[in-house]
This record gives sequence, structure tokens and C-alpha cells, in this order.
Amino acid sequence: MICIADLLIEWDDDRRSFIKDFVADSHGSPVMRIDFKSRLPECHSVKYTDSTADRFLCADNGGFLFANKDWSEATSYLLPESNADYTLPLAAICSRLSYYNALLAHSSFVVYQGKGIIFTGYSGVGKTTQAELWAKHMAAEIVNGDKALLRETGGRFYAYGLPWKGSSEYCLNKKAELCGVVVLRQSEVNRITRLDKEAAEYFMPHIFLPHWDKECLSSALDTFDKLIGNVPVYLLECRPDEEAVQITKTAVFG
Repeated sequence: MICIADLLIEWDDDRRSFIKDFVADSHGSPVMRIDFKSRLPECHSVKYTDSTADRFLCADNGGFLFANKDWSEATSYLLPESNADYTLPLAAICSRLSYYNALLAHSSFVVYQGKGIIFTGYSGVGKTTQAELWAKHMAAEIVNGDKALLRETGGRFYAYGLPWKGSSEYCLNKKAELCGVVVLRQSEVNRITRLDKEAAEYFMPHIFLPHWDKECLSSALDTFDKLIGNVPVYLLECRPDEEAVQITKTAVFG
């Protein structure tokens, strides 16, 4: 059993060490179960599966996943020759958790004085760099350098760490109330602007949306609308230096 965003998931695969910090007590009812199989059964050189499913995902690396209609039950086939990286289970989890007001953001996530802030943007823009600058100059804690799960619960939005971390070295099982979303853009001059009507335009490209399922997509978009209506979104045009940290701290935390 693992815990993601305060929700229990039965994870029937103990061979992967990357989930070890997210293992949870088995008390309580899981919202989802994921089974793992290394290969398809075979009979007389014919591969087959007896999985009955409403949903099907396939990755470029050859892995595939079956799930029922609401994503509460899934079976992931990790074929040895595919060098699968658990992208499909993450996609299934994001699909299922869309029913629980959760979104996956391509972002670094830091906690400063008990509050969460995420830095998002296109690959190479400096998300991990900004997180490390906050760790250096503000003694902030880096939870994840590449991904964060954002979930609304009790009328507030929280950011959560995940086992998935991309190429980042940072991966903690922690959460914090989300106080700001910072979209990054490289610049020769440090400047931060709070976004209003443009918030969706700047932030949405960095949200993982389950386009393969209309109901999940609709739920995710509703959560996204609530998020940008309740959590300030900023555009930070910056250099990788302490001044960028200071102006962001003033904007987000006052």
C-alpha cells in the first residue's frame, strides 16, 4: 500500500525501491489498486491476456496498461524489453485522482516556513535551479525537483511530493498548503508579475491532463479552474540569482 496525496493506493509491486518512502499502513480503504505483470501469458507462441477493461494506455516504450472505467482497478504490463519507467501507472493514478480534485504539475516544489510554492515552466527554464536558490538563500526544503501533485481538500489547495522525480535528485514524501504558483521565464532582468486573466494561458501547458478520458478531463479542468481562482499565479522573468528569490518571496509571502 502506498499513500499519494493523502489517498491510499494498493500497489502490487515491491520490486521498485523508488516507492519506499511512500509506503503506508494498510489501514483504511484504498481508492485504487494497481497490479503489475512482467509479461503477457503465452501459449503455443501466442501471447494473450484475460484482462477485461474499459480503458487502455500504451507507451512508446512498449509498455501498456488496462483499467476499468473509473480507473479504480488497473493492470500494468512492464515488459522487460520495453525498459518501462512507470509512466503509465502515473498516468493511471492521475486519471483516478482527478475524481479527488487532484492535478499533476510539471514543477519543482519547495516548502518555506511551512508553506508550499511551486516553480513551473518548460524543460530547461530553471525550475530546479530556482528551488535550489530557495534552499540556499531561504533555507527552504526542496520536496521534488520535477513534479508535484496539487489537490483541493477542505476548501484549500495543497502540494504533495511524489515518487516520480524525472532527472531531479529531490524526492520527499511531504505536503504543504500551496501559497503560490510561479511560472518561469529566463530574462536578463528580474521582474515578477501577478497574472490575472492570463493565468490559465501561462500555467495550463505545464499541467498533466488526462485527455484520453472525457470524464477525468472534465474533472481535471474543473479543479484547474478552482486552483487559479484560489491560488495566486505569477510570471517570474529572472536570472538565476538571489534577487529573483527576494522579489518572489515579497510577492508571494508579503
